Amino acid sequence: MSMTQIAFLKKADIPTNRQIEEIIQQLGYDFKILNEPERKIEQGGLDCSINGYKTYVETYIDTANSAISENEADWIIKDITHEDTAISFIWGADYAAGACIGLISVALIDLNNALVYYLDDQMKYSREMLMEEMPQFLAELDK
Repeated sequence: MSMTQIAFLKKADIPTNRQIEEIIQQLGYDFKILNEPERKIEQGGLDCSINGYKTYVETYIDTANSAISENEADWIIKDITHEDTAISFIWGADYAAGACIGLISVALIDLNNALVYYLDDQMKYSREMLMEEMPQFLAELDK
């Protein structure tokens, strides 16, 4: 089973991997993006690690409108105003990947006021909701 989380933001505002990593580390997490630091999230995927657990997350970059129609997510349209780009994160039953995606989403909210949605449950995420899930993800890693 794969899960999909999407962040909507302005393409011009997409931060570099280093900027994302620094924000997350400032929050106190042992987090690294293993791709080139000066690059931005791009089509294909991200290698990252949380608390030493390495993982891979599929990433897709698309226009906001295409991402909404491809995912049949019309319920999101009313929220999208100035956001022109969607970054989709897709992962399986991997708690390290879930933690990384949650933290990257927090960084995108902090840096760019990104709008974040979990498509499988038709849910809009706030920064607080993402941060509240982190202890659960990290506890599962250590089992």
